[in-house]
Amino acid sequence: MKRQIQDQVVIVVLAISFFINMLLINIKPPVVKELVVVGYVILGIGVFLFMLSIITLRRKGIRQLIDSGIYGIVRHPMYLGGMIMFFSHVFFGQNWIVLLSTIVGIGCCYILMRSGDQRNINKFGEDYVLYMKRVPRMNFVCGLARLLHKAN
Repeated sequence: MKRQIQDQVVIVVLAISFFINMLLINIKPPVVKELVVVGYVILGIGVFLFMLSIITLRRKGIRQLIDSGIYGIVRHPMYLGGMIMFFSHVFFGQNWIVLLSTIVGIGCCYILMRSGDQRNINKFGEDYVLYMKRVPRMNFVCGLARLLHKAN
């Protein structure tokens, strides 16, 4: 119960950070227009990871441990996608308040990611502990390298 309350507080802080970013991004125009293009590329990568994880969950269900596809590369592609999308805000907002709010938002995603590991250990037991040893939490490059090495 205590963890649920902590997670709810973190989700509220995350939502506030997102709201602050959206407000400031829409109020203050970017200083360097070229950085906005970089922001869109980063946002696109985050959206892709987020959507791929949702599609995988819808196809395979949430009642079983999913360790293939994107979930064979990183354990939390949805949170990683969210963190990447949050990072793109810096390129759209280009001010220190957006940077600070983005850091808070990414930190909240990380806290929720760690909490998700604990929930999954409780739900799936030893299978999830073994999965944690095989698949990195959010290091996409390491996870992809492990997957490619395993295939050879």
